[in-house]
Amino acid sequence: MTNAYRMTLVPDSPWRRFSATTRRRLIHGLWLITEAGLLAGLVDQTYWTWVLGFTIAHAALFLGLVGFRPMAFPAQLRIAYVAWLAVGIYVPNMTWMMYVTTVGLTVNLIIGYCPLSRLLYLLPWNRQISLSPRRVAKTFLSAPTAGRFQLRPEPS
Repeated sequence: MTNAYRMTLVPDSPWRRFSATTRRRLIHGLWLITEAGLLAGLVDQTYWTWVLGFTIAHAALFLGLVGFRPMAFPAQLRIAYVAWLAVGIYVPNMTWMMYVTTVGLTVNLIIGYCPLSRLLYLLPWNRQISLSPRRVAKTFLSAPTAGRFQLRPEPS
């Protein structure tokens, strides 16, 4: 296990002290509130700035819960989500990103498939297996998983 990969694991922190049920409910509740704001933004885009503020607070909460380690995967995911929203809201002609995130979060809440976590998984520090076109395809085409997305190494 590389040192970079070790940094992505959640250390002994307040997050680990919650039961699995509490963690699942907290995550689902925060994403559900985010989804409500994203859907409202489809009617009135001013809601998207509210969503960004809420997501910044969500990311800050998770940073605290994982011991202020931004490389821990739950924190990485939320920081990337904040960045995605900021680009979609404030960069001209990038509004399409808000529609992508609305659909992506809807899919995540309904069936547990998180496109952003799979995209982040492909970054070199988040995986322990080599990258190939086949693995990229397998990353995006595999079934939903609970918790952090991770492909298992294939036997040689």
